[in-house]
Amino acid sequence: MKYGVSVTDTSKVKKIEKSGLQLLEKLVQFSKALNEVASFQSPRGIIFHDLASATQLYSTLPLPAYTSRDLIHITPLVETWKDIYISTTNGVEVAKTYYTTLDMEDVAVIAAHELTHHVDFFHSDFEELDEENMWFEEGLCFYIPRKFILSEEKFNSIMNVESCLINKFKEKYGEYTLNLFGESAGHSEELEYSSAFYDYWRSTAVVDLLIRNYCNGSVQTLIDIYKEWAGSSKESNLQTYFVDKLHISNEDAKNLWLAY
Repeated sequence: MKYGVSVTDTSKVKKIEKSGLQLLEKLVQFSKALNEVASFQSPRGIIFHDLASATQLYSTLPLPAYTSRDLIHITPLVETWKDIYISTTNGVEVAKTYYTTLDMEDVAVIAAHELTHHVDFFHSDFEELDEENMWFEEGLCFYIPRKFILSEEKFNSIMNVESCLINKFKEKYGEYTLNLFGESAGHSEELEYSSAFYDYWRSTAVVDLLIRNYCNGSVQTLIDIYKEWAGSSKESNLQTYFVDKLHISNEDAKNLWLAY
């Protein structure tokens, strides 16, 4: 994959490029594993940024990882991501402990999340958003990279961390159906990374539970059901389709999504 470097602080060029190449190596390895699950159209390239370049020069998005015009944009600096994630911990010690020890694997998961959006069973136009069902794409795009990149121990650790954070922020951001993905962002008048992450945490947790409890641990089974729904008339939303296909009780469905 081709890459470029963009910085607002030119003293960081060498550091950004060095970290970017380490990240790119992990992303190339991930792409080989991803190809075993689904075909995908590789993006034109990846741009490695410092924080200001990603969030002020190329975009006004507060997070320095996104896809735009078929290019992945990301800061590869581990310390930047540590600062971002530690700011979400709000006294949850297990989360602070995990995020303090973030490494390049964790950053690779973020980059791989962007790459997974390119798989063929998701929409190809990044401007075309299925807001009602986007929780599934976002959750799966974190689940797959974590399964392929992280050890089982580390996968379980981050899922536990996010479960604790979900419980911590329930009162602040509310409990609502994941069809309203992104609702939490409207609860903050100023930038709070936790409000941006809250529904990503929830969505990834639901995908994990669906795979573990209803698909015998097979991500492919869940993907196949999603593809059936995507190829259908879509008379029901995705949550209802999963409930019917996986024989999920109404009570369990409410526990998963809160409403559907």
